[in-house]
Amino acid sequence: MKLFQKFSITSLVIAVSLFLTLTGNLKFFTEVIGVYPLESNMTFVVSLFIWLFSFLAVFLLLISFRYTVKPILILLLLSSSVVSYFANNYGTIFDDNMIINSLETNLAESLDLASFKLAIYVLILGIIPSILVFKAPLKDSSLATVLWSKVKVIIILIVVFILVMLAFSKSYTSFARENKQLRLHINPTYFLYAIGKYTRNQFESIDQPFVTIGQDAIVKRQDQSNKLIIVVAGETARADRFSLNGYQRETNPLLSKQQVVSFAKMSSCGTDTAVSLPCMFSSLNKGSYSHTQGKNMSNALDVLSTAGVKVMWRDNNSSSKSVADRIDYQDFRSEKMNTICDIECRDEGMLVGLQSYIEGNRDKDIVIVLHMMGSHGPAYYKRYPKNFEKFTPVCRTNQLNECSNEQINNAYDNTILYTDYFLSKVIELLKDNQATYKTAMFYMSDHGESLGENGLYLHGMPYFIAPKEQTHVGSIMWFDSEFSKDIDQKSLQKTVKNETTHDGMFHSLLGLMNIDSSVYNKKLDYFSYE
Repeated sequence: MKLFQKFSITSLVIAVSLFLTLTGNLKFFTEVIGVYPLESNMTFVVSLFIWLFSFLAVFLLLISFRYTVKPILILLLLSSSVVSYFANNYGTIFDDNMIINSLETNLAESLDLASFKLAIYVLILGIIPSILVFKAPLKDSSLATVLWSKVKVIIILIVVFILVMLAFSKSYTSFARENKQLRLHINPTYFLYAIGKYTRNQFESIDQPFVTIGQDAIVKRQDQSNKLIIVVAGETARADRFSLNGYQRETNPLLSKQQVVSFAKMSSCGTDTAVSLPCMFSSLNKGSYSHTQGKNMSNALDVLSTAGVKVMWRDNNSSSKSVADRIDYQDFRSEKMNTICDIECRDEGMLVGLQSYIEGNRDKDIVIVLHMMGSHGPAYYKRYPKNFEKFTPVCRTNQLNECSNEQINNAYDNTILYTDYFLSKVIELLKDNQATYKTAMFYMSDHGESLGENGLYLHGMPYFIAPKEQTHVGSIMWFDSEFSKDIDQKSLQKTVKNETTHDGMFHSLLGLMNIDSSVYNKKLDYFSYE
């Protein structure tokens, strides 16, 4: 007795489409019910299921043929199972920016996201149905028979699709106009759209010529003193978790003893590192920034280098996301370079040997960028040494939805406490060089983090629906006494009280280094209040 009856391509596609619609959209229907309660919208919610199934089935029928149908369906089942896991457990949305972030994630970050629960999702929703699809025998039908079978079913599905929309036209109008964000949770069609958008952007990026800006940049200042600025690119640090900004817990015991300036109302350019980090250093503002343009254009570090400033990047995160492609770059993610490692290499390891680098460039202005691992989730408990575990109990798993809010928040706050320590060490290093340089520290986090608020975890939400927890970021400045004389303190205090964004970082770095260039915009400089 055969385990399988022979399937037509059409029936196999219909079966998989039904399975994907049923198993892959728990998060979508949860969000829909939050907007359209079942008590008064049961038939509309059922119609949405029919609508999704019809759309997916038509799409797959159009692209599936005898020798492509199984590879396409298996790939879709496996990828959809992963998307379902992250959507259901973290509230993750896989748009084109998340696709970029996923592809640029290193092995260590990927392992932080791995879990037994993820394996179960992939096994039950991905591997087992993929095996069944692989083993399913296909009917030996002529091309004409296959095409006619497809055409009939596609016509029926399109009619059903249209009738469903007409029957609930008011609800679908509301769904399309007022609740556009709901479509972001549709699995697998939205992430397929995102992959398509990412692929198109990649081709556009290849064709885009590199734009060099700031070729006229020169250092122009009245005195002859050289300047040393350490720019700390933070990771996943929420502004509301800094006691400097009024957080009730003492997460900044060391920085509070320093004369630092905290930009308590700083908003990020994006909600993930892949977008926000290059955007921070770009002359493009949030509204005009795109990967295609941003990665094919000189950034602030390039302009500084053109002006004769010695620029160097040390990285303890995944990478510089192309920001440091044209300057000195050092990777501190392994013990080969980083001498302070336990369960992972620590941010403070980037400070080792930095004094020698500074002494080797005494006759130059210097800008050093330190890219932190910071508070990167979901394994917050790994982001700090054991002696910084001040707030307990902590969540010791990457399965955040299995921990209490208290455990998650404690672990995250400990990462901010370690960031406080790291930044204080940076300041101490700068103080040791005050005799030969005017010194400053410029700390800016790339994005924030959701810690369970409204059922969301981690980051990477599309910006237009992202909660403030993912966009309100930590930003801190420190100047030594000589550097402070170059800053209009009254204007700085006015700036601090205002809403500020990543848009000003490019111009502020140039302003701090006294760069005279046509690309410098004084109005966007944090330290030149207008």
